[in-house]
Amino acid sequence: MMSPNNWIPSTKSLQRPLRLSDSTKSINVSISIDEQNCLIARALDDDVNEVVSNLTAADRQVIRKQITRMLRLTERDEKDVRDFQNIHQQAKQKGFGRLFRSPSLFEDIVKSILLCNSSWTKTLSMARALCKLQPELIKDDDNDSNSSKPKSGENFPTSRELTNLMNKDLMRELRINLGYRAHYILNFARKIERGELNIPFLEEAPWEQVYKLLMKNKGFGPFVCANVLACIGFYHKVPTDTETIRHLQEAHSMKSNRKTVGKDVKEVYDQYAPFQSLAYWFELLGGYESKFGKLSELDNSKYDFVTATRKPSPFLRKQ
Repeated sequence: MMSPNNWIPSTKSLQRPLRLSDSTKSINVSISIDEQNCLIARALDDDVNEVVSNLTAADRQVIRKQITRMLRLTERDEKDVRDFQNIHQQAKQKGFGRLFRSPSLFEDIVKSILLCNSSWTKTLSMARALCKLQPELIKDDDNDSNSSKPKSGENFPTSRELTNLMNKDLMRELRINLGYRAHYILNFARKIERGELNIPFLEEAPWEQVYKLLMKNKGFGPFVCANVLACIGFYHKVPTDTETIRHLQEAHSMKSNRKTVGKDVKEVYDQYAPFQSLAYWFELLGGYESKFGKLSELDNSKYDFVTATRKPSPFLRKQ
């Protein structure tokens, strides 16, 4: 789980900043399930009573919308879960059918770029670097240090915040942390802010249009686009990389390679159409848990250990 998401195993709660209705301010929120199996979201700011009392109806609506998106709680999501589990009995038995996503599609897209051609440890590091940079990107128009703005810490930057990146030192820091991906991400953010790309349209358009539009952008290959499609709710394209090849070799005894992986995933997962990507992730996560134990019980400081190419440490085996 990438920054700024923070899963707390001891309380089974998710903590992260969420945007308010003006899209510039944020509030730290903890999301959990109570004893009555109801979803609860609580503010975590130091002056929590003041912060909550200052939330407008529009703020509350925006927060609910972000949580609904992250946890896939729409009617469409519910239908997808039922339809997938009807054709995948193991997933039904395990209660699997949702892939966690970000509060915004822009965050999902950037994180998909961070995943491409990178180790998992490096991907986590790049996400942290973007969040660390975010407070520096906020323009405080009124310069009022005594305002009652919620102090949410480090959130994931929006496209608007990234286009505000003018400071040469910050630009250099971004390029050091993200490498060539910084150029792709900044160009994509600028296209959004210039109106050349419409994020709400991407969330509602047919998958063919989404795929075609994304593939026109530098840094967006089949792997990134397949991940983005799954984040939107189109699961028929499996994002293939070296991890996919490794999984097919180990779990399905296939002699898969870069040339055959596309054909191989169709052979294995087309039986679950149109939910091939969900079936793939069900197997992949099962493989990780067989090596590292239940991921929901893993402290976030140990996330970089969870790679298929890295053997579990003795500490992780005891968990």
